[in-house]
Amino acid sequence: MMGAVFVPTSVFGDTPGLQHEWTQTVRAAGADGIEIRRELFPPGKLPLAECREANRDSGLRCIYSVPMELWDENGRLNEKQLSEILEETGILRPEMLKVSLGHFVAVGAARTAGVRKSSQGQVSRSCDERLIRLGVMLDQYRTLHGPLTLLVENDQTPHGGDAGNLKAFFEAVELIGLGGVFMTFDTGNWIYAGEEPVKAALELAPYTAYIHCKHVVYSEDHVLQTVLIPEEENALWRELLAHLPNCASRAIEFTIPGPESLAKYLKMLRQARGMQGNRRETERLTKG
Repeated sequence: MMGAVFVPTSVFGDTPGLQHEWTQTVRAAGADGIEIRRELFPPGKLPLAECREANRDSGLRCIYSVPMELWDENGRLNEKQLSEILEETGILRPEMLKVSLGHFVAVGAARTAGVRKSSQGQVSRSCDERLIRLGVMLDQYRTLHGPLTLLVENDQTPHGGDAGNLKAFFEAVELIGLGGVFMTFDTGNWIYAGEEPVKAALELAPYTAYIHCKHVVYSEDHVLQTVLIPEEENALWRELLAHLPNCASRAIEFTIPGPESLAKYLKMLRQARGMQGNRRETERLTKG
């Protein structure tokens, strides 16, 4: 089963204006959903209710993307900020909330810089307690507002883009039985973080429910930059999709030349081959 295709409002540039005004454009181009970006809201009161109503009127599914780290520099759950974001999420009513990992401490080792090493038992208990607290916060939200999937993305930082940290997090989530927490796999952020993308795909595919598709290259000044995904059959983004679940939702994660080109890139994403999973895996990733 092919996953849904989403359009982040960032594809229209860093200052797209009022995000809810793009819903009809996104729907007309053939997308299934829209990704609302918190960092692109103008100053002042957040127009979350306006976005919610525009999404409903257009029939678009919704993901709320927030540039926050789930775990702070001391390896603690970022409770205060997460609580505020969940309040916002309760107004917008997306089906998924996307954040980045932050400074997660793997069980048995303090991998992240700035976190004092502890014994394996201490780290394990601390990790379990914080994951349980995360589960409680998510359950409280779901009781009030309904289903919500938490997506944790690999970002461009050395800690939040560390494939080992991410794998340790999702293994801990699975071990403790914390439901509704999956991965956003950004195909280009691995390059920024100095990781090997294909290796990351092979290791993190079982946890991936959403895929950001981008292409990253060095500019003439030897600076990494995100560009349009190439159409070639051997392009890296296509290779990565082939290692990731076909049932995972996809999104274009680059600035497009103009709204008229949106349909073209959505079609490219829909036609790209993903990894076929079994029924149990498909159900697990799409339950939300």
